[in-house]
Amino acid sequence: MCLTTVFWLLNAFTKDYSTELNFPLRYENVPAEQVVVNELPRFLTVKVNGFGFKLLSFYLFGSLDSLSVDYSSGIKKFRQGGDLSIIPKLRLEKLANTEIPSDIKIENINIDSLRICTDYITEKIVNVRPNVNYTISGQSYLKDSITVSPKQILLSGPTSLLNKLDFISTQLLTLEDLDKSVSKDVDLDFAMNFSSDTKHVRLMIHVDKATEKELVVPIDIISDSTENNIKLFPNAVKVRVKIGLSDFDKLEASQFSFVVETTDFDQSKKYLTVKNVKSPKGAEVLDYSPHRVEYILKN
Repeated sequence: MCLTTVFWLLNAFTKDYSTELNFPLRYENVPAEQVVVNELPRFLTVKVNGFGFKLLSFYLFGSLDSLSVDYSSGIKKFRQGGDLSIIPKLRLEKLANTEIPSDIKIENINIDSLRICTDYITEKIVNVRPNVNYTISGQSYLKDSITVSPKQILLSGPTSLLNKLDFISTQLLTLEDLDKSVSKDVDLDFAMNFSSDTKHVRLMIHVDKATEKELVVPIDIISDSTENNIKLFPNAVKVRVKIGLSDFDKLEASQFSFVVETTDFDQSKKYLTVKNVKSPKGAEVLDYSPHRVEYILKN
């Protein structure tokens, strides 16, 4: 039985076989003032053919060293915003041939040509956008919009990509059940090949204890011609507002605007709709009453 197995193995390994080898790729000599902007393959798959014993020996004792792809050796072409270097298939085959024994032959490789796109590095001032997931505890209130400092940074990156950017985000910050103001340093979320001397920003969330306040606000009539001929009943609304405790005494009726518009005027209807058109920053109108008012026309 053992002799049969030995003879079978000897017979099998004296035949030619085809297999695939995956060589890691390493890219070199990209100009210092440019960066690669397209996704490049990490491996070159090479289909080879050889004597069974030779292939087995290469698998057992050989090594698949990375292939050095020289950007400067490619065929150069201009592209908008940068350059293009094309490494032909024949050159890739020659690179692979330097790493395998001469009695193992290359049948094919999986890349027709390797296209390396590069862009010149430029700079641009962009806004910083906070990226925050947060919840506020039931008795608290977000007093103001979330802010960052600095609001803008000088960002460097590939020209063609940088021209499309207006902002850079912070890395995601998650905060739950906030009941007081928060100030944190947050790292910026740089995409590949982008950088800045500013690595992080100060993010501020202004939280206050929540309270409510009721105000009486006069209703304004928006009209070019009939304002003096309409009388409203009632002529003011009661407004219930959610506000931060520290701003309670500062909140006044004059900071709000509620209107009716005579463009909605129709004598067949008894009511005009009241609209809230202005509220101060940091205040949330929870409700107001009435939403409709009666009117009469004065002679």
